[in-house]
Amino acid sequence: MPLYIKDDAIDRLARRYQALTKAGTKTEAVRLALQKALDEELTKPALADVAVAFCRNLRQKAIAKGGSADTRGEA
Repeated sequence: MPLYIKDDAIDRLARRYQALTKAGTKTEAVRLALQKALDEELTKPALADVAVAFCRNLRQKAIAKGGSADTRGEA
């Protein structure tokens, strides 16, 4: 299936990426760029995982400073 790029600015970007990556065709350059972007997105941690790690780190710091391990606010 042929790739038609109607926007001149996007065509220039695709040609620049093609030259930098030494891809054989513009289509291959676009495929490489999209695959790279997709791989990066798929390897990002989920927001919930980031939040849990942040809370654990914060709790560890509080405990290290001599604070209570109780997170309910009770003494």
